[in-house]
Amino acid sequence: MQQRQRRVRSDRQLDAHSVLLGNIFGALPEMVFYKDRRGVYRLCNGPGSRFLGRAPEEIKGFQDADFFDTATAERMRQRDLDAIQRRSAILSEEWISGPDGEQVLLEINRQPLFSGSGTTSQGATESQNCVGVLLTCRDITEHRQQQKELEYQARHDILTGLANRALLHEKLTFALQMAKRNEESLAVIFIDLDRFRDINDTLGHTIGDMLLRDVAHRLSSNLRDSDICARLSGDEFVVVLTQADTTYVENKCRQLLEELARSYQLQGHLLSINASAGIAMAPTHGDNADILLVHADAALHQAKALGRNRSCIYSAELTARRSNQLSLEQDLRSAVENEEFSLEYQGQFRPGETLPRRVETLIRWPHALRGQVSPHEFIPLAESSGLIRELGFWVLRRACSEFMAWRQQGLLLEKIAVNVSAMQINSRFADTVAGIMKETGFEPHWLELEVTESLMMSGMTEINNQIHKLCELGVEFSIDDFGTGYSSLSKLKEMPVSVLKIDRSFVRNIHEQANDYEIVRAIVAMAKSLNIDVVAEGIENEAQGETLTLLGCEWFQGYLYGRPMAADEFLRQYS
Repeated sequence: MQQRQRRVRSDRQLDAHSVLLGNIFGALPEMVFYKDRRGVYRLCNGPGSRFLGRAPEEIKGFQDADFFDTATAERMRQRDLDAIQRRSAILSEEWISGPDGEQVLLEINRQPLFSGSGTTSQGATESQNCVGVLLTCRDITEHRQQQKELEYQARHDILTGLANRALLHEKLTFALQMAKRNEESLAVIFIDLDRFRDINDTLGHTIGDMLLRDVAHRLSSNLRDSDICARLSGDEFVVVLTQADTTYVENKCRQLLEELARSYQLQGHLLSINASAGIAMAPTHGDNADILLVHADAALHQAKALGRNRSCIYSAELTARRSNQLSLEQDLRSAVENEEFSLEYQGQFRPGETLPRRVETLIRWPHALRGQVSPHEFIPLAESSGLIRELGFWVLRRACSEFMAWRQQGLLLEKIAVNVSAMQINSRFADTVAGIMKETGFEPHWLELEVTESLMMSGMTEINNQIHKLCELGVEFSIDDFGTGYSSLSKLKEMPVSVLKIDRSFVRNIHEQANDYEIVRAIVAMAKSLNIDVVAEGIENEAQGETLTLLGCEWFQGYLYGRPMAADEFLRQYS
């Protein structure tokens, strides 16, 4: 009786353990299968049906040939046998096709199971000791896809889909190896869009991104399969032409620039933009990727210096010129730290008057070894190097201080104009300007900040906020070099602008070019209707002054009326 009770308790415990093991087995996140030595499924958990497409009870008792095509079934059976023969686990990745045809990538671990200790008996083979194979499977399809996407993103530009710098370097290195083996030449073309920043500032980054995608498409669709196209950053692209001599490269480069110059239709905007290109040939100008890219970049800078919208082939002297630019940047950094700049002032006059009422501030850099460095040379360098913010505020502080010194000595001017770069304007710009005015005792209504058309037209929230904060203080804004940018005249009435400065190129040719005359006439008429003052700069002779007077221009600036002068000389001249 007691023995029977013990047996019942033992059976109940065994049943409980079986249920517990079954629950644990079924709760495993992996797909788990047990096949006997003949390859028949004897056990599987619930998740297993996800790739076999059947419930567990529909799997037991069947073999791989019942679920998969012949090739897949034979491959899986062979791998089972390999694990048994090796008497150790085998990990593999396998693409499996379910009943619905969907391909699933599985990571499968095959663990052979053996009876007893797993050792063979005398005269028996290893397979006779094997009781089956335990397969643990994990669906890694999504993981592999994510991995591929990450690998793609690491090697491609996300915006355009072109190769990025890393992939370009890899492909270019391989192309150079093949060119050297086949005794062929190739070309690296560095392409940069001219004044792309104006598009971004004027129309916004969404339009700018659309333009970059179109540029990428036009470049890549005009190349051979063996060529390479990459985007490095911003509006910088690189094209590699394989199996190419100089004549072919020059012709292809000209074709690409013409293709990029065709107009773009983007969200209702019809845009035209040009590009410049620098060319370096291998092996003539270098035999590795880094050197060729550096030399192509130097050629690109030369193309821009020659007026943009053109290409230039590398020459050794360009390296020296580029080295000079780097040296100049180092000198500029030192000059900013040590305040090695000076300011000059050029008066703005009313027609018929000999004393200025307003003045424009002009920065000068008297370099100890280079002499006077042109602002056209060092201002773009200051912007690209990030030094413009510190330099710009130094100019503003010095100009306000010297303006106040003039007033104390009896020279009373209405306003002083100071140029502002878009790179200076951040979330603290207005506060910094206000702080400088307070520090120097300067009244806000004496200050006129000169900005570009593209900055005023940018529509960027932060820039608008800073401009409006300063306008509320009484600071006025003028648009410098008006007529050369992307301004929509109809939008001028919405801008907080008090002055338009007509670009000197229109003034210079006002008698030779009928179009320039008409542009100036239209600007003056439009400004009058909007109650905006007009300053004509660059007036050098009486004929220009008389014509501008007849057109109704209110303010004159140029060598005809007064040259730029240092602060003390300006005081002596006009006090």
